[in-house]
Amino acid sequence: MRRILINKGNDLHTKRTDGTEPDRIKKNKNYKIFPIKEACFIASIYGIISFLWIILSDEVLIRFFKDVKHYQQAQTYKGWFYIIINVIVLFLLVKQRSVRMKKALVDLNRIYEELQNTCTELVTMERELSDQKLFNEKIFTESHVIMGTWDENGTIKRLNPYAMELFGYNESEITGKNWRDFLTEENKQKMVQVYEQVRKGNHLKNHESQFITHDKRKLDIIWNSGLLKYNEKIEILSIGTDITERKLLEEKLKEAAYYDNLTGLYNRNMIEEEVKKRIENKEEFALVYMDIDNFKQVNDTLGHSAGDKFLQYLADKLRSTIKCNHRIARLSGDEFAIIYPFANKELIESELQLLMNDFGKSWEIENHEFFLSVSTGVSVYPKDCDDLITLFRNADIAMFKAKREGKGRYVFYSDDIMLANAENNKLANKLKHALDNSELILNYQPQYNLETGKITGLEVLVRWLHDNKFIPPAKFIPIAEETGQIYEIEYWIIESSLQQKKIFETMGNYDITISINLSSKSLCSDINFNNLEKLFLSYDVDYSHIIVEITETAIISDINFAVYRLKKLRELGMKIALDDFGTGYSSLTHLKELPIDIVKLDRSFIQSIEEDGKDAMIIKAILYLALDLNYEVVAEGIETQGQLEFLKKYKCQTGQGFLLSRPVPIESITF
Repeated sequence: MRRILINKGNDLHTKRTDGTEPDRIKKNKNYKIFPIKEACFIASIYGIISFLWIILSDEVLIRFFKDVKHYQQAQTYKGWFYIIINVIVLFLLVKQRSVRMKKALVDLNRIYEELQNTCTELVTMERELSDQKLFNEKIFTESHVIMGTWDENGTIKRLNPYAMELFGYNESEITGKNWRDFLTEENKQKMVQVYEQVRKGNHLKNHESQFITHDKRKLDIIWNSGLLKYNEKIEILSIGTDITERKLLEEKLKEAAYYDNLTGLYNRNMIEEEVKKRIENKEEFALVYMDIDNFKQVNDTLGHSAGDKFLQYLADKLRSTIKCNHRIARLSGDEFAIIYPFANKELIESELQLLMNDFGKSWEIENHEFFLSVSTGVSVYPKDCDDLITLFRNADIAMFKAKREGKGRYVFYSDDIMLANAENNKLANKLKHALDNSELILNYQPQYNLETGKITGLEVLVRWLHDNKFIPPAKFIPIAEETGQIYEIEYWIIESSLQQKKIFETMGNYDITISINLSSKSLCSDINFNNLEKLFLSYDVDYSHIIVEITETAIISDINFAVYRLKKLRELGMKIALDDFGTGYSSLTHLKELPIDIVKLDRSFIQSIEEDGKDAMIIKAILYLALDLNYEVVAEGIETQGQLEFLKKYKCQTGQGFLLSRPVPIESITF
């Protein structure tokens, strides 16, 4: 406990810093030393005793001693007794005063020691205060945090050098100004509340504001402020930290969490949040899943860099095509999602048709031509479901349904699709064992020279006999393509066809052609195409009578790549037939570019020859064009005599169909 020196009249004593006094000081507080007063007091006592002795002692002696002798003797004793009394009284008085004097000297000595200690403490306190002041000043001037003081009205009193350097102002430009003059408009109103809180004595913790620097940059600052009171003055000390970089990092993390890095569109997390909000608010809306058809060909042919550039272009195209109140996201790879803020089917179809028109066409990417369409699936809330997971699942299921049905189209989710998927899954599992169990069989549909009526070739067609029931190819081939089983099936078909071709040649039937269908999967797959190429090379047959049939879809995804692969097949001596001509994306330009020998007219044209004059005119034009280009034309699906006569009239060389012959086992065919 420190003590301070108190000078009170002629007294010197100490008082503790808490205002209390030592007990010994309390006891002797009223004792004072006055030399004259002390001398007068002793003289008075001596005088009173002497006066009373003289008066009273003589009166007593006269009364008790009558004779002179005894009286004189008593006078002598009286003198001695008087001396003894005076000595005793003086002794007691002097002793009492000496004891008090001694105590006073002891207290004085102690007070002196305390004064010395107090002086030492005061010097130490002064040194500590000075050191503390220097330390505080050092913190203020050298700290790499923003420090400043301001009054209750927000007037800046002082800023530390770090703050002025950070903000770009000098002392004269900022001292005396109000904090609000340096804040963004949206932060000024907040500062009014800040001032009010601090005036009430509340410590302000982690308050954020944007500070405008001298060069007009906006810095994000987080503040902690408190009230300072001294010498009846009130000031506010604020300590701030520049969190601009942290805020930028937070924004980047937010972008990484909610935006797609490649396209700048929403990512899956963000679109899911949007869907959740709408479900919580009971809003009607449609979720559209969109997948780019044949996009893998771009990556496989030109690399992922070219694919990424196309995705960026596609994202920009979506932004310009789709209205601003819709939400667009890239989910992954070439999958996108769109939220339409309405559930009306006609409106949704109108929007989707715009997408189909914009994206269902040929694209030239780095001098390669690709046909890239989009397949979309639609799930509507709350009609189809009432939760996020099911909504996304349903849209995904509908999108895959669109792909299975031929791509480049949209499909609305329905429960029937779910049932069909369950059935397809069962078929896919059964299909795994179809080859091992010899359930797949080959039938051959004869192709006839329409002039002579003779068989010129056979188209190899696969059939699946399961539990004594035939499963149509249109049902299981798409499943095989989805699961990848198509590679194994096609390898078996081609190997069996080459074996049959060898048998024909052994029998002397060299002129009979074998037509084999090749899927887009096998044509575009490096590994599987190489396996098929090795298979072809392993058989010693006349390849000029082997025809490989490809659909327009198989080649249109990447024209350049398809041309390269087809040329390799032609180098082996095979002929190439373009199957289902007229149903897909063919153009006269493609006919000119592709290394094909045969054009196969799709059955949909043939069936309407007798009903629609336009189709008849188209077939006439195709036949004339094919003759000029030296292409052979094969008509599929001839089912009536009228169709046959029309084709013969306009010089179609070859035809096949139920009118001529159904697909049959090889044993049923005679030449």
